[in-house]
Amino acid sequence: MFAELGLLKFEVIGSPEGIESERTYVYAEQPVIAAQPRLQWIGDGLERISFDLLLHASFTNPELQAIALRAAAATHQAMPLVLGSGIFRGFYVIEAIFTRAAQLDAGGAPIAIRMRIVLKEWPLASMLSSAAAGLPGFAPIALLAASSAASAAPPSLAPAGLSALVAIPAPSAPATPRQQPGDIPIAAITRSVAR
Repeated sequence: MFAELGLLKFEVIGSPEGIESERTYVYAEQPVIAAQPRLQWIGDGLERISFDLLLHASFTNPELQAIALRAAAATHQAMPLVLGSGIFRGFYVIEAIFTRAAQLDAGGAPIAIRMRIVLKEWPLASMLSSAAAGLPGFAPIALLAASSAASAAPPSLAPAGLSALVAIPAPSAPATPRQQPGDIPIAAITRSVAR
């Protein structure tokens, strides 16, 4: 797999022929009497990533792949972008899709379609915001401090959104570069449920 955007997978054979990334930095221009204006940085713009794809009938159904991309865009939802190396790039929405039939058969069915998909970064802060429309709310995971009053509560009674791991247990084996089964006692592993 080359990359994954939500449930859409870009395979190595059909991987993008080109990738572009654009990040802008926003400045306000402040007029000054009898002098050149001054610039004031007001924030970073959102990243845009463009993928140029070739969908060919020799390795996929170009028409179905194009429909799947349009359906994903029509959800208007932010989706995680994960590269095949496991690198999480963040959450993105499909901002634009450009389609060009590169080759058609005698009946007009596409043999090869070239597509350009433009993704726009969806800031994580807006996903965590309770005002984010259409996105499921969730409580971030946190560890309770050992000195807090809540740490005396059993893990099953920990406040919603806080980890059930209220005390970090001492390792049962010497430190190694990799974690091994049994390094954390099973009794310390529980699942918290938002209430």
